[in-house]
Amino acid sequence: MNVETKSALANVRSATENPVAIPAVYPMSKPILLIDDDRSLRRALRLHLENSGFHCKEADNGLEALALLDGGLNVDLILSDYHMPVINGLNFLKALSYRLNGQGIRVILLSGHMTKDMEHEAKEAGAFEVMAKPYDHQELLAVVNRAGKQ
Repeated sequence: MNVETKSALANVRSATENPVAIPAVYPMSKPILLIDDDRSLRRALRLHLENSGFHCKEADNGLEALALLDGGLNVDLILSDYHMPVINGLNFLKALSYRLNGQGIRVILLSGHMTKDMEHEAKEAGAFEVMAKPYDHQELLAVVNRAGKQ
């Protein structure tokens, strides 16, 4: 287990031990799709979001996420890791923008190793937000809520 995973799990444990109700603005009729090849980080993120009132679906990588979306999964928001095997977050974002069902979906990219050039390229490709890992869970909830308002 790497340092990011341990940090994420510790934050989820403390969040579940001392839950703070944060009203969700994001429409609850559609799930948030979480894409990350690190199962522990993805599950920690899912637990945090679900404890805050959101419903989530998961994918291991961009290719699996595209298959879910092509298979009929309807979402307005996706949180994706940037660095993944098969299809990384940036290439997923580019592929999503070419799909008819990908229009209007907001994507938040998360990365522990993001350069300014990568962030700029992600924004140009249509990323709603780019956040560094490890992220502050309250800040992430604020970004998710802001994405739900648009």
